[in-house]
Amino acid sequence: MTKCPIVNFIFFLFLFLSVIQNCESETRNSGDYIIYMGAASSDGSTGNDHVELLSSLFKRSGKSPTHRYKHGFSGFAAHLSEEEARIMANQPGVVSVFPDQILPLHTTRSWDFLVQESYQRETYFTDMNSQPELDVAVGDTIIGFIDSGIWPESQSFEDRHMRPVPAKWKGTCMRGKKTQPDSFRCNKKLIGARYYNSSFLIDPDYETPRDFLGHGTHVASIAAGRIISDASYYGLAGGIMRGGSPSSRIAMYRACSLLGCRGSSILAAFDDAIADGVDVISISMGVWPDNLLENPLSIGSFHAVERGITVVCSAGNDGPSSQSVVNAAPWMITVAASTIDRGFESNILLGGNKSRLVEGVGINIANIGKSQANQLIHARSAKKIDANEEAARNCAPDTMNKTIVEGKIVVCDNDVGNQVIQWKSEEVKRLGGTGMIIIDDKSLDLSYIDPSFLVTIVKPVDGLRIMSYINSTREPIATIMPTRSRTGHMLAPSIPSFSSRGPYLLTRSLLKPDIAAPGVNILGSWPIGDINAAPEGKPPPLVNIESGTSMSCPHVSGIAARLKSENPSWSPAAIRSAIMTTAVQKTNTGSHITTETGAKATPYDFGAGQVTIFGPSSPGLFYETNQTDYLNFLCYYGFNSDQVRKISNRKPQGFTCPEQSNRGDISNINYPSISISNFNGEESRRVRRRLTNVASRLIGDEDTVYTVSIDAPKGLRVRVTPRRLHFRKIGDTLSYQAIFSSSTSTLKEDAFGSITWSNGMYSVRSPFAVTSKADDSDQ
Repeated sequence: MTKCPIVNFIFFLFLFLSVIQNCESETRNSGDYIIYMGAASSDGSTGNDHVELLSSLFKRSGKSPTHRYKHGFSGFAAHLSEEEARIMANQPGVVSVFPDQILPLHTTRSWDFLVQESYQRETYFTDMNSQPELDVAVGDTIIGFIDSGIWPESQSFEDRHMRPVPAKWKGTCMRGKKTQPDSFRCNKKLIGARYYNSSFLIDPDYETPRDFLGHGTHVASIAAGRIISDASYYGLAGGIMRGGSPSSRIAMYRACSLLGCRGSSILAAFDDAIADGVDVISISMGVWPDNLLENPLSIGSFHAVERGITVVCSAGNDGPSSQSVVNAAPWMITVAASTIDRGFESNILLGGNKSRLVEGVGINIANIGKSQANQLIHARSAKKIDANEEAARNCAPDTMNKTIVEGKIVVCDNDVGNQVIQWKSEEVKRLGGTGMIIIDDKSLDLSYIDPSFLVTIVKPVDGLRIMSYINSTREPIATIMPTRSRTGHMLAPSIPSFSSRGPYLLTRSLLKPDIAAPGVNILGSWPIGDINAAPEGKPPPLVNIESGTSMSCPHVSGIAARLKSENPSWSPAAIRSAIMTTAVQKTNTGSHITTETGAKATPYDFGAGQVTIFGPSSPGLFYETNQTDYLNFLCYYGFNSDQVRKISNRKPQGFTCPEQSNRGDISNINYPSISISNFNGEESRRVRRRLTNVASRLIGDEDTVYTVSIDAPKGLRVRVTPRRLHFRKIGDTLSYQAIFSSSTSTLKEDAFGSITWSNGMYSVRSPFAVTSKADDSDQ
């Protein structure tokens, strides 16, 4: 950037110092802010003129930035009054100023399931891809995790037989100031670790990259954990546990604590990761979308992708509500959650000599190797006299009589979400109950439930059987059977209720999430000796079972790392395209993927579909979303040319925002999926896409022809021109147009379908969504 004129300097200095003089009167309105100043200096220097100017002014006022960003982008974080923040936002070189908010974390068999699913697909595999062992053809890719830290002693992060740390790594291994810093050591697997303490965190014992939450350790093992031959959760879910890219290196950036993840620390982690030389950044956290340039994840990921780093993010755990997806900027890969084919059975025996079996699911450690019959009641029959009946039948706190509950198995209704099951079980346990049966058809996630208390979940139809039994006898009894894990018998994948859904709140012209991956009851490594994670009467676990899009995100991060290892020249957009266009929409039985209710899932639920293991290595064609596409997205969204020029120093020469553009034009960025909003049916809508040939080298013939097939719902007409794309050599890029029209003036409901290009060996599928609804800002 050019230097500020001296007039600007004097003017700003006068305003800034005048505000500082009144600082004491504004203490009540002060807080931590992030000052984002766009791209870093193009010459690779440690800062830019504006940053140096503002930093020097801070020193004069007795303040100092809490973080400075200088590698991937420019700016800093500091404690400001509201007036200081307002003045700062109007200064030359400043793109945005926003509060330093706290972001929440989005909190094995999964890889075996993905391998088996991939083999069942009619997909071309190279010799390399057809090998069942996942730890092949991987090199020195580095996955950076911005999370809660890591437990270096975990078996998942051992470095036996690994090659030396790659020369491109420029990072460091911070050991911390307290909590036995000498005990934290990196190795050839865990090659780097950093931590970022925030102003709200005053505990010096937490100045370490070590993980005290378990979240960072868990997700890192899913993406890149070494192979562990005999892993289980207290005997359940036993077998081989491994990450998606076992030979990739790990760099941990601990930006999260017990209180959440500070935005300023997240940006500092992005800034360091860019300078350190990571290939993939995995982020299992998020914040509700508001403004792209006031969102630390959107800002940090933009500059990472700009430098060739693939960024994978979780979609959020606020489903099944519409428009709940987060981390949905086009430069990110946004991952929804899906189930796998492993179930934890905890069946119920009703009655004595003539017992009837009712199927249930649960993870119960308390009764492993034993079983006992107890009296069975419905929670309604234990209602306190002054309690609300609906609350009582849902086992709400302080609604049931302890004398009635004590020593019994209690049947509870469940009209709310998964986390509330834990509250119900705690209440039944507090009142002396011996177990709990939940009637619910949506609760696939078992990780919230205390495994030391007998809890099992049954479907509503089985709940009716249980209630019929209770009403048919004077002394109903039941036995909750010991849990056993089974694989292969469950319909999978499906989309759990917690997984956040599209369309994207900020614009319906971009289809999000991008992809779905396993995120329900996933086994992963855990901090050693964590007594808080141990069920009652059991030693601390070495592994734990967790659910959330936090777990689905590292599955895709592992695949992205493998793709980058196999194809070092692939861009982040190429990796995303390969993952999306080879996704599948079928279950292990061949039926269409459903939601937790059994309804047919749509691209708003799973994006392009369920990720596959082998398909992305041989995608055939790419949708290469380039820097101009991303900059145009910002223009179409509403930012002006001056703002966009500040954000990127890698923009094409002479770039300006297209004239008379709007959010509807976002449909035309070269994305692997298509989304059209504000579709009235009276006029046809055209979108353009570019495809690049990458498959010819695999079949020995550079000359190949792809033809198109269209899957469109009734009432929507989709025409593609041309219908044939003739690629004559590797790297050829050809364009097509898709024209959408309708025989009716408006769509009664959102329409979904796909456009697939195939040359007989490769199928390149792009989902589409068409809606008559407009963005909120356009209405």
